[in-house]
Amino acid sequence: MPHHVHRHRQEGPCHFSLMSLSYARRLLLGMMPLALLWFLVSWACGWWG
Repeated sequence: MPHHVHRHRQEGPCHFSLMSLSYARRLLLGMMPLALLWFLVSWACGWWG
């Protein structure tokens, strides 16, 4: 039956949304210090006027 195919596939919509959410959170947490460092460096170099 076609409506339970998504339970057996790992790349189903529910699994994908869960994985993308955790991946986005991890990416955000990983990029935050880098963005802060870039902001401090650019501010110290006088790129903001």
